[in-house]
Amino acid sequence: MRIFQTAALIFGCLLAAPSFAQDEDSIFRDYKHLRSVLDKNMMQRNMVDVMRAFGASDEMTPEQLTALEKRVRGIFSRDFTNVDVLRSDNMGNGWKQELYAYWNGASYIYAYVLMHDQGDRVNAIHFKFNTAFAALNENF
Repeated sequence: MRIFQTAALIFGCLLAAPSFAQDEDSIFRDYKHLRSVLDKNMMQRNMVDVMRAFGASDEMTPEQLTALEKRVRGIFSRDFTNVDVLRSDNMGNGWKQELYAYWNGASYIYAYVLMHDQGDRVNAIHFKFNTAFAALNENF
C-alpha cells in the first residue's frame, strides 16, 4: 500500500510541481527568508503553503492542492524533525540550485529549488519535491 501511495505522490508532484515560478509568491527577501519558509512548511507537511510560496501551485486547483497535502500527510504521519542540504551548486551570477532532505526516522522527502539572488531579493525560479531522491538529484 505504501508503494502505491508513494507512486501516486511522485506522479502528482511531477505533474504539478515543475512549473516555473514568476509571480510575487516566489520572491523572498534573502536566502535566509527563502529557507525559513521552505523548511517550516516542508517539515510541517504544509504542502499547500509551500507550493503557493514557491509559485508551484499555479497549475493546480485549490482542490488538487488540498488533495496533494492530504496524500503527503497520509504517507508521512508525523512532521519531519531533520533537514539537510544534500547538494548545492553555485552556478554564478547569483544563480544557485539546492537539493534538501527532510526526514524523520526512516521517512524521507526531498525538495529542489533553483533560485536567483538579485541582491535585493531572491527569486525561486523552479521548485519540485518528491519522495524519490533520484528524481530530483538528476537536476545536477
